[in-house]
Amino acid sequence: MLDLRHLETSLEHKPSVKTQDSLLLQFKTLVDVVAKLRGPNGCPWDKEQTQRTLTRYAIEEAHELVEAIESGDQKEIREELGDFLFQVILQAQVAEDEGQFDLQQVIEVLNEKMIRRHPHVFSNVVAKTTDEVWKNWEKLKKQEKEKPVFSYPRTLPALQAADKIGSKSKNYRFDWTRPDEVLEKIKEELREVEEALREDDPKHLEHEIGDLLFSVAQLARHKNLAPEQCLRVANRRFENRFNQVLTLAEKLHGADAKTPEGFSQIPAVEKESLWAQAKKILG
Repeated sequence: MLDLRHLETSLEHKPSVKTQDSLLLQFKTLVDVVAKLRGPNGCPWDKEQTQRTLTRYAIEEAHELVEAIESGDQKEIREELGDFLFQVILQAQVAEDEGQFDLQQVIEVLNEKMIRRHPHVFSNVVAKTTDEVWKNWEKLKKQEKEKPVFSYPRTLPALQAADKIGSKSKNYRFDWTRPDEVLEKIKEELREVEEALREDDPKHLEHEIGDLLFSVAQLARHKNLAPEQCLRVANRRFENRFNQVLTLAEKLHGADAKTPEGFSQIPAVEKESLWAQAKKILG
């Protein structure tokens, strides 16, 4: 176990004593609240939860936090961070109730891991660039525990997993050297999709579309973009534009134009015109 006693004096940006006391009080209050919710006179719902039943809520809260961050609404971010923190505390309380581990152990393991994996901050290892930091991080992780080459949560969204896979293979120097090389691969995969479309073989088409999506994810990675986020933003952009299209259609054709049946009756040329207008309005 790492000796953390020196840490308090080595931290450059320590909060004031008053701030520390307030933070500790609020954190202790939250821990006590969760313990009471799980206690004998607590909430029936909270008391019946297990680590497994809570996983869906952890995923939902993570997605809501990401959505809040991407919206830029600081009040919403603050609230969603709190909801996510609640899931962490609740999971730890469930584990303690079942005699597995407690919150203090969770925090101890986290502190030790973060300090151990940042020797360029807490020790004398030199890492001046993000790339050097990342290489050190991966090296330390490998030393801690031998894992498969492609070690990542299998529940990750597919595009995010593709990004992880590409990053792992890059460590073995099995990667394209320039983004334009990835673009050529995308063009090659697109031609193969076109060939598969001419066949009556859904499995082959699935295979080729998968290769195309994987290659697109690697192009995003090479440009330091998160492919999952790229698609999420594109999804939201399409939704906003299409809603604007429906609003414009309603002004021209009445309320029925906002229904699937009514909008379907609008000629394709007019739909394209409405789409162009929506893009101009929303950007």
